[in-house]
Amino acid sequence: MSRAPDLREIPELPEEITQAALDGDLVLFVGAGTSILLGLPSWGGMAWQQLEHLREKGALNYSELEQLGALEDPKKQLSIAIQIAHENELALDLTACFRGKSEGNSIYKSINDIGCVCVTTNYDKLLAPRYADAEDGSETPATVNRIYTKNNFLGTHLDTPGTVVHLHGAIDDQKTMVCTTRDYLAHYDDCFVQDFLGNLFERKTVLFIGYGLEEAEILEHVLRRGGVSDSAERKRFVLQGFYLSQKPLYENLHSYYRKSFGVHMVGFVRDHEDYAQQESIFRDWGPKIVVKRPPLAADMKRMNEVLGGG
Repeated sequence: MSRAPDLREIPELPEEITQAALDGDLVLFVGAGTSILLGLPSWGGMAWQQLEHLREKGALNYSELEQLGALEDPKKQLSIAIQIAHENELALDLTACFRGKSEGNSIYKSINDIGCVCVTTNYDKLLAPRYADAEDGSETPATVNRIYTKNNFLGTHLDTPGTVVHLHGAIDDQKTMVCTTRDYLAHYDDCFVQDFLGNLFERKTVLFIGYGLEEAEILEHVLRRGGVSDSAERKRFVLQGFYLSQKPLYENLHSYYRKSFGVHMVGFVRDHEDYAQQESIFRDWGPKIVVKRPPLAADMKRMNEVLGGG
């Protein structure tokens, strides 16, 4: 049985992650827990803002607002908000609350400085990996390649430094944003999404960040739709915070994720800085993660796969 590492404020960086970066195979999978650190709303926060907007417009009263706010599923809240807006011929701007922020000296700066390919369920555009090819002497980071439409979710993007794949759409196009329960279920049944996730988990080493206990449902849905299972290879990791008093829960979840999805949990202590502790972790980890392009042989193999040659 694989024993859970001790909880620490700055956990040890798994060597599989540093090696994957050198091989051009590291992907950071970024969730809402990172953007919340900069004051951007969670899915639940966005739903509440839309419901409050409807109250201000007279489409809801305070009683209705409180009752809808008591629903535990933010996707359901947002679905109802969009439905009420449609019935009252009101427009909802789902993108407004995600604008006006910059990376500053936050965790986003550390992530972007690493420069590897990122996949995210966030709508905002704060992820912008700065990859500069040290091998050919380039000093100018690669232009950000931002993907947010399903028919463009292709495995080839996973080999292109500077790429950000917005799995749930992006604020550049509100129509791409996966918001309602119906959108969410249909999205993960789409063949482009499932093929992309399968490709990601089969070929790459993935580190999930920003998926706390509150976002566990999204994380597990992504893993199931990607067809993952337990594996002898240590290719999937999740950084997740716990209070020291939650050590038994941490140990049980460590075993659950490893046995169910082959995901290895890297726990950190929340007692002093809460989830903001992740910023200190990435300031420590970032300089140790040296990203390189996939080797030419991997590029050729991938091209043959795309062309049906193997």
